[in-house]
Amino acid sequence: AASDGDVIQLAAETYFEGEQINTLGKAITLRGVLDKAGEPASVLDGAGTHRVLICESGETTATVFESLVIQNGYGQPEEVYGQYEIGGGMFNYASSPTLTNCTFTTNSAFGGGGMNNYQSSPTLTNCTFTSNSADYGGGMYNSSSSPTLTDCTFTSNSAYLGGGMYNYSSSPTLTNCTFTNNSADDEGGGMLNYSSSPILTDCTFTSNSADYNGGGMYNRFSS
Repeated sequence: AASDGDVIQLAAETYFEGEQINTLGKAITLRGVLDKAGEPASVLDGAGTHRVLICESGETTATVFESLVIQNGYGQPEEVYGQYEIGGGMFNYASSPTLTNCTFTTNSAFGGGGMNNYQSSPTLTNCTFTSNSADYGGGMYNSSSSPTLTDCTFTSNSAYLGGGMYNYSSSPTLTNCTFTNNSADDEGGGMLNYSSSPILTDCTFTSNSADYNGGGMYNRFSS
């Protein structure tokens, strides 16, 4: 029922919607509240059965997600828009929403446990990806995408390839972002870049690990 410009204000509680939340291309704001410590206290929970959020209708920066915890999302390894890596916490297809002060935790998928971006360029500020898991890109998976991340943290995410982030034919821009204690069973504990050209400024990689190549970062055909 929401219209462009509307704000949906959530309370400090956990919401089990039973299906993914689709913003349907609307320029709306989905806003949570903060606890006394300044942390998000409005939780969207996928209960380990479905993805939590999806933007697939050309959402722009005017579609805003603010002060939310996105947790326990599960992305089925099925084909969507020719992609099998469809995101546990959030999937963006040809869309570029804005996310501020959001936490993605304990989400899982074949690709992009926390978030999967396909032909998308979302803007993330002060967001945290923690304890998410996937085969590809435990925290985030980017395919033909150019997300912009500022003051974001990736910690304790895990994957077969790209524990913190996996970039495929993508050019993300990261400023003042931190990758800590992420792990990969194969390559790219903190980040794996394949045919990609990420731009990183003032970023920190600490205590990340990979069983084979690139504990902090692994670059293949990348710049």
